[in-house]
Formats: sequence, structure tokens, C-alpha cells
Amino acid sequence: MDYKLLSYPKQIKVGGQLIDINDVDRIGDGVLGECAIHRGTIEIARFVDRNDEPTESSKRNTFFHELTHAILGTMKHELNDDEQFVSTFSSFLTEAMSDAKFIDKE
Repeated sequence: MDYKLLSYPKQIKVGGQLIDINDVDRIGDGVLGECAIHRGTIEIARFVDRNDEPTESSKRNTFFHELTHAILGTMKHELNDDEQFVSTFSSFLTEAMSDAKFIDKE
């Protein structure tokens, strides 16, 4: 099966709030992404540690991970602080979206 890589958006809306998705050089040692609801941003790192570049699939998974944080944070849900839950849920979401077939609107 030929998989088309799903890129991630540059802006989304969560709970009525616009969230900008920014590619940044670095966030911190070993950190791939960060969600800051109060600033309305999700940041995805271009480089991690000593100039290691995450793969496109890793960046996509990071986007969905941070989106999960954005949704749970907006809901003020306790699962937002559960990294194991967020990582597992976002991995399933990434996989589901990579195989998604959309119905074209007419």
C-alpha cells in the first residue's frame, strides 16, 4: 500500500481558540514539541539534542501528541498530565489519520 505522508497544519482551532503550529529550531534537550494554550501555540522542533533531525513521521506524531495536550488542556481534563495516556492516544490518532480516506465535498 502506498501511504501518502500526512503533513500537519499551520493553524487549528481548539475550543474556539486559534492555535498556531510553528516549526522552531529547538525547544529543549530531547524535546520534540510543546503546547502552550495560554500563548495559542504548538511548537515542533526541527532539531533535537545535538542537531538530530526528527523524521517527518516523528514530527507528525509530535503534532498529534501536542494537539491531544491542547484538547485535554482546554477541557481542563486530568489526563492532560498523564504522558503515557497522551502518548498512547496520540499514536493511535496519528496512525488513524495516516490511513484516512476523506470523502470529497461536492
